[in-house]
Amino acid sequence: MDRRHRLTLVIIAALLAIVAGVVGAEQRYEDRHGRFITPVPDGWTMSATADAVRFEHADPAGVVHVLAPIGAELRAVAAALAMLVDPGLDDGFAVAPLQVQPVPLPSGAWTQRNYQIGDQAVAAFSLERAGYTVVVLAQASERAFATILEAATREVLLGLEVLIAEPDVDDPTDHPFEILQVSFDSEEHTLVGTLTLPYGDAPHPGLVVVAGSGAQDRDGKNPSLPGYTPLRWLADHLTRHGFAVLRFDERGIGASGGDHASATTSDLANDVAAGLLYLANHPAVDVERVGVLGHSEGAMIAASLAASLPEVAFVIALGGPAVPTDELLAVQVQRIAEANAADESEVAEAVERQRQVTRLVQARDWEALEEYLMEAGAERLERLPPEQRERLGDIDALVELQARTTMAALQSPWMTHFLDVDPREDWRRVTVPVLALFGALDVQVDLDQNRDPLETALAEAGNDDVTVHVFPRANHLFLEAVSGDLDEYHTLEMAFVPSLLEAISDWLAERFMP
Repeated sequence: MDRRHRLTLVIIAALLAIVAGVVGAEQRYEDRHGRFITPVPDGWTMSATADAVRFEHADPAGVVHVLAPIGAELRAVAAALAMLVDPGLDDGFAVAPLQVQPVPLPSGAWTQRNYQIGDQAVAAFSLERAGYTVVVLAQASERAFATILEAATREVLLGLEVLIAEPDVDDPTDHPFEILQVSFDSEEHTLVGTLTLPYGDAPHPGLVVVAGSGAQDRDGKNPSLPGYTPLRWLADHLTRHGFAVLRFDERGIGASGGDHASATTSDLANDVAAGLLYLANHPAVDVERVGVLGHSEGAMIAASLAASLPEVAFVIALGGPAVPTDELLAVQVQRIAEANAADESEVAEAVERQRQVTRLVQARDWEALEEYLMEAGAERLERLPPEQRERLGDIDALVELQARTTMAALQSPWMTHFLDVDPREDWRRVTVPVLALFGALDVQVDLDQNRDPLETALAEAGNDDVTVHVFPRANHLFLEAVSGDLDEYHTLEMAFVPSLLEAISDWLAERFMP
């Protein structure tokens, strides 16, 4: 993402000004409306109103706000930025941060949005729940962030208790099927999820649904896209059509045990395998009619299980990769750059940078990688217009911060493993029925790059039951899109493209219903 800069910041945004006087620091602060309880960072002063609490550090200067107004997540963040940071910031600025990333915490699946405003680094963490949005916003210079703000904000976020109750969206009285909260063991941890069972004569055909990359709960929520719950949508539709569906919180997420940060795709596949065996052995499920539905990385997992486990009766792949992952990411960078109207030379440069980074990660040459990231970051920022460079503040510090953040992501167990995977090796061994669904506007798993290799690999397996369905207006999330660009995601209606769910249930019914 060439036109975006990566920052690792932590900042809290409040919607209303703090007018109360400064009081002595306390160990914990309880919101008088009963919305949250937050620790007070050691050495910081606190002031509060009925609506928000503010923590402040004098030297070096830094501020953290915590509040929980009524309203949708992005609107709350936008209002907080305008009120507390710069009244000239509009909604367009708020919805276009330098970086967005999910932050799974004990209190819920938060979203972190990073901004740069002059010499100030601002990070907004938000969590929408039951009509409220809890916002934690931190602001300081980049150097002050590194020295005092990071630790204080981490203390607030890790110790924050959100008292707003999550609505029970799995109330069985609202659904024409049975809803069970279940758990099963995988390796040394316990995974927790939801099993939905049709009413009527058992045993039923069943499937495990698996989300794409990133920390995912049982609904497949994307913290940066409020309302996007693809695994819940799939489970609801397919259970209504006669299929038992298991979905679960990934390890270290939600109610599940384990450590997500250290997990590779192979580790996550082991967890899905444990869920598949749990489902296949359930008395209400027909062991002969159990399969896996996966999206993106989840489709890779589905293929790997179908290639190795006899219990897998079918595979449904949504946006499933079918080329080596280093090639997948190179084309992904190309498509994203093109969607951002980059010219031919900029696209070629972006692709070459991605290939060089991939080569260095695959070689585990971390010293050369850090040097390359520093050089590439400096060159990229040097090309910016002078007014933009001035707004960014200390360029050298920003380049170093970007390189350090990117290095941490590239050295993660998940990334180093992912860049060595070739999904074709699994697809060449899949002989059970396969339904492959692609979005023509998908810039993350390109249709032209992946369809032919998928069909070729399955043909090599001798698989004669392969159905490919392309949705012309679908992006990678199978939302109805205009361009498919990632920046467009948050502007779209949070619903699958028309006929996607029916295509899945019809295909399943034809093969696995009596």
